[in-house]
Amino acid sequence: KMIRINHVVCNSIFTKKIIDEEYGIDSIVIYPPVDTQSIKPKRKEKIILYIGRFSQLVQSKRQDILIKAFKKLSKNKTVGGWNLVLAGGVEVGVGDYMQKLEKEARGYPIEIIKSPDYKVVKDLYGRARIFWSAAGFGVDEKKNPEKVEHFGLTTVEAMAAGAVPAVFEAGGFREIIENGKTGFLWKEEKELISITKELIGDKSRMLSLSNNALVASKRFGYEKFKKEVCNIL
Repeated sequence: KMIRINHVVCNSIFTKKIIDEEYGIDSIVIYPPVDTQSIKPKRKEKIILYIGRFSQLVQSKRQDILIKAFKKLSKNKTVGGWNLVLAGGVEVGVGDYMQKLEKEARGYPIEIIKSPDYKVVKDLYGRARIFWSAAGFGVDEKKNPEKVEHFGLTTVEAMAAGAVPAVFEAGGFREIIENGKTGFLWKEEKELISITKELIGDKSRMLSLSNNALVASKRFGYEKFKKEVCNIL
């Protein structure tokens, strides 16, 4: 029962819909604060990045899908010199998943970084041109909403560094990205490959999207979060 609770705060509209339906309330959405000040673009390299834990508990980030897509992408003769970097925590819930990923990545320009510190993470964001995510891939978000991203913190962090996001169309990602303007939402693996190939081949569009993504990330900064929290206190 929520009789004595004045406000229920959710981290996205996606979460709000689930909470409101379950408990018959009208919750408030306040997006989580993102470190958009200290995460900055650096000299960009031919890096496609994903940052997210490797844990398989409850929610899978589906790095396996990213490896599969990158292997197909790298076989295209027009796409040369690009690297896929996957970084994230391995402390809990990994099992034999890491070994499977390392086996799948062998022989390709794919780097797996286990439990990097924040300085390394910020450096990766700064150097990456493109940010991928397949979190929620293969999940029915209506039946299992807990298995998709309810917000997408690392996507916003990547945008703050000017990396162009191409993320699976599910959960809170739809609230972060304006498709075709600040990044891309995709549904099928072949769509991710096609989007990325087109981006790599069009430097001016890459730059435009990068700038748009950086600007869009600012609406998730600490100051806005602070203001919205203070408004309900």
